Amino acid sequence: MKSFDFSKKIFQYDVSISPDVEKKAVVLQKIWVHPGTKQALSRYNYPMWIFDGRKLAWAAAVLDRGEIRFTVDLDDGKKPPSGQARERSNKFLIAIRQTTAVHMSALQGYLDQKMSYNTEVQVAMNFIDHLIRQYPAQNLLSIKRNFYDVSQRGVRLTPFGCVEAHKGLYASARLSHNLAKGGIGLALNVDVANTCFWMGNLTVADIMLMFLASCEPKRWGGTTINNLAKHLQPVAHKSGGWASSDAFKQLRKMRRLKFKVNHPNRANKEKVYTIIDFAFDQKYGAEGGHARCVTFDYNGKETTVADYYRQKYKAHLQYGYLPLISAGKGGWIPMEFAILEPMQRYPFKLNPEQTAAMIKFAVTRPQVRRQDIERNVRNLKLDQDPYLREYGVRFEPEFTKTEARILPAPKVDFSQGQADPKYSGRWDLRGKKFWKQNVAPLQNWAFVVMDGCVDFPQLQNFAKMFRQTFLGHGGKCPADALLLNMPADSRHDAAKAISFGHEEVSRQRGYTQLLFIVVGHKNSPHYERLKKSADCRFGILSQVVNGEQVKKSSGQYHSNVCMKVNAKLGGATSRTMAPWKSQPTYFPKDRPTMIVGVDISHGAPGGDTPSTAAMTMSVDRDATRYAAMVETNGYRMELLSSANVHFLFGQLVEQWKRGHEGAFPRHIIYFRDGLSEGQFAQMIEQEVGEMKLFLRSKAPKMPPPKFTVVVATKRHHVRFFPHPKQGDRNGNALPGTLVEKEVTHPFMLDFYLCSHVAIQGTARPVHYHVLLDEMNVPINEFQKMIYHQCYSYARSTTPVSLHPAVYYAHLAGNRARSHENVYTSQGFRSGAKGHEVIRDKVAKGISMGSIARGTEAPQLLVLGGQPEPEKGPVDGEMRQRDFFRSTMWYI
Repeated sequence: MKSFDFSKKIFQYDVSISPDVEKKAVVLQKIWVHPGTKQALSRYNYPMWIFDGRKLAWAAAVLDRGEIRFTVDLDDGKKPPSGQARERSNKFLIAIRQTTAVHMSALQGYLDQKMSYNTEVQVAMNFIDHLIRQYPAQNLLSIKRNFYDVSQRGVRLTPFGCVEAHKGLYASARLSHNLAKGGIGLALNVDVANTCFWMGNLTVADIMLMFLASCEPKRWGGTTINNLAKHLQPVAHKSGGWASSDAFKQLRKMRRLKFKVNHPNRANKEKVYTIIDFAFDQKYGAEGGHARCVTFDYNGKETTVADYYRQKYKAHLQYGYLPLISAGKGGWIPMEFAILEPMQRYPFKLNPEQTAAMIKFAVTRPQVRRQDIERNVRNLKLDQDPYLREYGVRFEPEFTKTEARILPAPKVDFSQGQADPKYSGRWDLRGKKFWKQNVAPLQNWAFVVMDGCVDFPQLQNFAKMFRQTFLGHGGKCPADALLLNMPADSRHDAAKAISFGHEEVSRQRGYTQLLFIVVGHKNSPHYERLKKSADCRFGILSQVVNGEQVKKSSGQYHSNVCMKVNAKLGGATSRTMAPWKSQPTYFPKDRPTMIVGVDISHGAPGGDTPSTAAMTMSVDRDATRYAAMVETNGYRMELLSSANVHFLFGQLVEQWKRGHEGAFPRHIIYFRDGLSEGQFAQMIEQEVGEMKLFLRSKAPKMPPPKFTVVVATKRHHVRFFPHPKQGDRNGNALPGTLVEKEVTHPFMLDFYLCSHVAIQGTARPVHYHVLLDEMNVPINEFQKMIYHQCYSYARSTTPVSLHPAVYYAHLAGNRARSHENVYTSQGFRSGAKGHEVIRDKVAKGISMGSIARGTEAPQLLVLGGQPEPEKGPVDGEMRQRDFFRSTMWYI
């Protein structure tokens, strides 16, 4: 950004309406552009007001007495249908009240380093963000910070599918280190936005047919429009009466979609309706609520919906047995007359075929991505934007240019062999032995097969090959695996499978160390139940493998699984040497150092899943192994609770001390997953402050350790496009690319590091903010350390994009969803699958309840589990449970 009129006085207003309505945002949008609103605000330069569409407005004008009230009738000039009286008034009282002044001088003072980041700076940045969005939102489809040109055709993901993908533009204001180049410390961050939408301009009946086929292709893939009604009919309920069929439950996911009505002799074809629901009532019986049985009073006579359309419009239904759409005041509308409006966001999880197509659509090489951004920026029409002109905003028309450094790649050490990836960002395990062997020899282990997905010879071959590969990489495995033939009642039940496998291994060899579980496919529904039983009931390690890979039994797959198994059994795949020559390890004995990573994940909006905190901690001097602990963290809480800091940190400190001869840490490097800038100070005070309190309480006479605190963020929209011949073969930044200027914060210590190779698409660097450095670590050495440690991730032969401490915390947090003390019949609780379960239930009208932010959540099941009270521990049980907690169980 080249200029901004900081002298302009700007005021923020609260916009409210009475009476309150359900679809408040839609009504407010209509009110804001209504002639009554324009008239009421005409004295205050209405055309230059900025409105967020929900509650807040901004203007460079002061309302008399700080408030204005007026009435708007949205039905002004509209005649009620057939001269009938309206069911209810569409008249609203609008109140616009000044809430605060936007002090742009506070933002200027912050950029000049004369004041700290506070609420006033945050309010000013929020105003600029909405200022940038106002004009594009009037010309383009706006979804938060994403903008889409509705005139551009989307790409249908599958040949007969109901979903299309569109490329849009992400645009947001952000702080920028451009003061030295004539900027003002602000910039416009733009990027490609890829989003899925429902196919438009098709009937709801056609869309429903395609949607069902995408939900369960094997079950509904062959359905035609002629037999669709049969799938949507009610089904007999076991307690009597009628219930929704599975297909009808899927149909209800289309609620809230907008459509127009089109049939012969239709007068107003442009009126837009909303799907409130679909007809369903016990009184309609086995056929359900279709046009030939649903009746209402028409001209004093009980008339079916089908007869109404025939008599009034001479419109004859072809598919009269499909459920009717309830459009609220719009009445009952047949699905074949409802034409879906285009550009309505598709909120559901894509099926595998759609996902593959979406990845192909979204993943573009850097030069193509750059061209897409440039084309879409032109659609913003920044040079024609009257709002930007009003506030003196001017942008440079070109991409920001900056200098970058390339950090040299480390050599990757093994106990036998070494890899020197240089700038390739990859190596392999051929002829190499793990840096550290598994400390627990693999003796008590077995394979179990779910759903009979592989036969015995295939399993036998895989088990033999795995052991050979594991031994070849230096693993300790004195005994072959037991290949267990499960009873019929256990083959489809994850809990029974784990119990049976554990009992058999314990009976034949001793308390189970590790169970291999073969499942039929990726994203198996058994996964969470398997992990819950293994992790929290028996305290045994588990390794899930894909049945298709078991059949192939490739050497590379075996090596990949070996890396995970070795880490779970106390080993380490590889290590990288410290980037400085003065010492042979990252953390010498005279400076015991602890690396901590924390991630907090949240359940899907609308669900009852609590937030989960995961903390990892390095336990060896080479920082190759990380122990982890997890616990619930209330509901929608971004910061670690004090109780969790003491519990998680306290548990892990004991693990760290075992690997450091009982030493006390002198230096703690704390990596925190992405927080917003407004949360930085609170995180230092709450999380780091509580860690210091804990350490002081445990060792009051020891000098307190010094902290280096780093926030690592991957969820951002900054991308780098190297000059030709300065990137890799795909045009991406080389691994080790470090950017510290122009696009970074104006004065805070932050940098972008691209440590990985993008397999496809455009590489996304990680943004690191160093918030606190009591140790005064030389920044160049610290950056090298972060980069080098990305090469020691335990389960890959490529550097990872994010420091392993945070990466492992992500993995542990995802696994923690399996440890919730709930029945697994409630469905998936974590990741995309968990979000899909919540959206599915909400879309089907199943209430999930509402839990207030900050409410304390039930604790997770105990990690590693506990012996059965009535029996007590058996031989080797407590040793295994304790070992489980100390190792990389989450990998």
